[in-house]
Amino acid sequence: MNPLDVFLLAVAMDLLFGEPPASIHPVVLIGRLIAALRRRAAPTRLHGAFIAASVVLASVVAGHLVIAIADLASPGFAIVLSAYLLKSTFAIRSLLQTSRDIGLAIEGDLGEAKRMLPALVSRDANSLTANQAASAVIESLSENYVDAVISPIFYYILFSPLGLGLEAALAFKAVSTMDSMLGYRTPDLREIGWASARLDDLANWIPARISPPIIAASRPLRAVPALRASIMWHGATPSPNSGWPMAAAAGALGIRLEKPGAYIINESGGSPGVGDIFRALWLLGVAMALAVILAIAVLAEEIYLTGQGLAGWFG
Repeated sequence: MNPLDVFLLAVAMDLLFGEPPASIHPVVLIGRLIAALRRRAAPTRLHGAFIAASVVLASVVAGHLVIAIADLASPGFAIVLSAYLLKSTFAIRSLLQTSRDIGLAIEGDLGEAKRMLPALVSRDANSLTANQAASAVIESLSENYVDAVISPIFYYILFSPLGLGLEAALAFKAVSTMDSMLGYRTPDLREIGWASARLDDLANWIPARISPPIIAASRPLRAVPALRASIMWHGATPSPNSGWPMAAAAGALGIRLEKPGAYIINESGGSPGVGDIFRALWLLGVAMALAVILAIAVLAEEIYLTGQGLAGWFG
């Protein structure tokens, strides 16, 4: 199975259709498994590590077996199914659309925007000003550029030569989903979510540091400020990874990003407004396109090695 064919189809699915219904979304199924295991687990690090290992292993094995069975029935169907599963690990259209919708709401109805913000950020939105809400959207958009785009694509490319690209992307998504459900420092999750949070930090470590050059290349005239900001301000956030893309975006846009009471990034920049959300959408949209182009370039070697492209689906 050609990994480039699968990737191209997965990107097309994402851009054309966005997220599938929850009832058939692989990530929703992963989330249900996490929730079921958590209900039966004690709030300890050991039980949290067991959940993490079990969810990653189940995601990898299930994905591998489903594709192997589908390939026995029809190689063409196996490629389509592989693309569907791969698409579930990244979210280009959904991330851009959600950020745009909240930006429009901030512009027209701040109260409605605050009700929408939990779809994108975890902070309490009730007390945010319009500028703080705009900052929250830009922060989340740039942070999720890594988590929801760069990282799954990175692991797909890294393991594709071994024939395990899809499995690696699913493993990453399992880790990311566990972190979003368990990786908080609240009394009930601090211990059981420790392994999930640490795995997520490790999984995103390289992709986060790849992101500033791509973001900088997305706005060449601001490439130097973007890279400078990423170097100066990446350590401002509690996360070892999220500061890299957020600082690069702040530098590229010339704005200050702030989570009240938590951190400030690019302190000398201007206070972000609604217009900066749409500038950020363009910046990160171009960065996503560049990431896809780079992925295609790396995976294209597979075509030359195998001599198979889309025409080989049913051969």
